[in-house]
Amino acid sequence: MTTHGISRLPWPASTAEHRWYGLGRYYAMFPAPFVTNALTEFTRPDDMVMDPFSGRGNAPFLAAAMGRPSISIDILPIAWLFTVAKLKPSQNADDVLSRLHDIRRAVRPHDCRARSEFEKMAWSSIVRGFLRAARRELNWKESSVDQTLMAFIALHMQDSTPSGLSNRLSPTVAHSPSYAVQWWAKQGLLDPPQTDPVAFLTKRIQRRYAFGVPNLAHSTTKLGDARTELKVMPSQYVRLLITSPPYHGVTDYWNDQWIRLWLLGADMHKDWKRTQKHSHLGSYRKLIDGVFTQAKRHVREDGVVIVRCGDKPTTADTCREAIKSMWPRWEIFERRSEITRRGKASGYGHESKTIYEVDIISAPEELSDRARSWAVNPAL
Repeated sequence: MTTHGISRLPWPASTAEHRWYGLGRYYAMFPAPFVTNALTEFTRPDDMVMDPFSGRGNAPFLAAAMGRPSISIDILPIAWLFTVAKLKPSQNADDVLSRLHDIRRAVRPHDCRARSEFEKMAWSSIVRGFLRAARRELNWKESSVDQTLMAFIALHMQDSTPSGLSNRLSPTVAHSPSYAVQWWAKQGLLDPPQTDPVAFLTKRIQRRYAFGVPNLAHSTTKLGDARTELKVMPSQYVRLLITSPPYHGVTDYWNDQWIRLWLLGADMHKDWKRTQKHSHLGSYRKLIDGVFTQAKRHVREDGVVIVRCGDKPTTADTCREAIKSMWPRWEIFERRSEITRRGKASGYGHESKTIYEVDIISAPEELSDRARSWAVNPAL
């Protein structure tokens, strides 16, 4: 068993790659050494790497930064936004800062009005106005500048000072409005910080751009269902498919991100009709089977598939069977990892916990020795 600490990056802190890698708050992220070791072991520069459940884009970013073209797909808009913002950021910080000032000028008086007790306690009137103007004005699906700025706003809108613009909130998991209001009242946190969002974000943008933008291999990132996106995508000749699918019945990605999704156009509340907890086992199996079915035609005959999944039988068994079905002649090796994670929401009703994950690697016979060695490496 192995315990993962803070992700170690292959670049010095004074590099654009190091600075941009961490953009985005998201859980269920690959630790950097897990990905960089797989890239080094099973790929060479210019080899294609794919992640069809890419989250905030750690794996495709690391691949592109190591000279491997990457393809990433995620169905959750906030995950895709963080991914595209660091894979394809606006090249010029001044353009982003100019757009930031555009948003301030676009604020209207009614934007500043609180629509609920949650909004009143979450953000000051100047921040509420700024967020509503950004929500209305930014073309985050198509404009590189707007994508980059929206990612900065989304990153900091749900975090307390000095790191964010809100009253004290978990930077990762968005609790329900009623829970947040009750918790703030109990803690005596009745008033949000009076932070100037433009001055605050200007410092963060300038810091992120301090070493420029990363030098990345060509990256393609898609917002959508991987089954559909992979089906219509021309064959990509992927050397390494490395991914961590959602776990069966564990995390509700939509409702845990509802505040940031509101910024991108969703309603200002949790929406259980749009849950992404994948609780129905039959639907979950169709998702995993469907993605690997479509991924198969993109993966080379001498490629490698690496999947990190939860050790819950319904998750691990579903992933394992999908891989066996698509690559029946390939060998499969596994390891079980014990990972202690300090809850990013600790102090907000969540504590640290130990979880267990299963890493599955599948490769053709000529790569079986390397795959077996990788699977038993205690450093990963």
